[in-house]
Amino acid sequence: MEPKHAAHPKTLRNTVLLATLLLLILSWGDMSRGAGAKGTCTLYASPEGSEGASGSIEDPFPSVQRLADSLSPGQTGCLLKGTYREPDALLRIGAPGITLRSAPGARAEVEARVYLPRGSDGVTLRKLNIDGSPNPLPSITVNARGVRLINNNITNHNSTICISLGNPRWGLASNTLIKHNRIHHCGKLPPTNHHHGIYIGYATHTKVIANLIYKNADRGIQLYPNAQNSTIQGNIIDANGEGILFSGLREHSSSGNLLENNIISNSRVRWNVAANWRRAQAPGTDNLLSRNCLWASNPDPYYRKDGGVTSGRPGFTATRNLIAKPLYAAPGRGDYRLREDSPCREILGTWTPYANAG
Repeated sequence: MEPKHAAHPKTLRNTVLLATLLLLILSWGDMSRGAGAKGTCTLYASPEGSEGASGSIEDPFPSVQRLADSLSPGQTGCLLKGTYREPDALLRIGAPGITLRSAPGARAEVEARVYLPRGSDGVTLRKLNIDGSPNPLPSITVNARGVRLINNNITNHNSTICISLGNPRWGLASNTLIKHNRIHHCGKLPPTNHHHGIYIGYATHTKVIANLIYKNADRGIQLYPNAQNSTIQGNIIDANGEGILFSGLREHSSSGNLLENNIISNSRVRWNVAANWRRAQAPGTDNLLSRNCLWASNPDPYYRKDGGVTSGRPGFTATRNLIAKPLYAAPGRGDYRLREDSPCREILGTWTPYANAG
């Protein structure tokens, strides 16, 4: 015989199930508010924000620095539409694992140098216009691991280097992803031979994927002095002073770097692809230039040989590359879509840097 006030087993089971479901809903809500669910914004900034703000969309922070300092690993800070002029023209990101991006439906411009020091691992910058011209140092400096630069428009209006990866004193950059960005008009003019679109200096396993890299003063991509095991694939690298350089310094020689399925064209000062080991103890090894579309239009015929690729130099192997005019839609306006009759379409394959860049 059941006790007089005992709950029926079916009723008890239903009560437990309901309580469990309620706890799951509450837990999910806490997690999404605390860490920021993928694709959502945890906190916000606006150029019209106030110093005492809470960081909500209705009460945003006034600067990107304040937003970045308020985020915890796994959270996303969203920038509402406008131009952000950071104090001292510097944005220093210290917290690991955070994302800074334009708010959905907006496009924000950050006028500052972005500095990612050692320890700011796993930071993502996405869908931002980054103008580093107010600061004389590289527009984006990475000395951390696993940083991701995706769908940004990066320039400094011909004043300095745009992206610098790694430093022997301040920190090696490893596993950096640079994907679907526009990287353009970087470096002083007339060219100084020191200012590049992407400067892979002391870095390992860098991935440069499906970017538009164009009209930079010196190299589009510099692999010097210690770029190891980079993958450079599916990019359009056009009208830079020089396209890509393999090089080294003293005991360091850039090695194990793969350049594949890129269009490298119209370098204005020197080669589309070159190697220089004069300052290194030995040439690099296992560098491969394979299945790229090459087109040289330099006024000096010396730099037009073999599609603008240095021949007879040690340190990289060139194989199965196509020498052909890319036939861009309107490169003078930054439109690097390929015409239907472009012979480079097959080389670029499924990579579409012009579809999402910037």
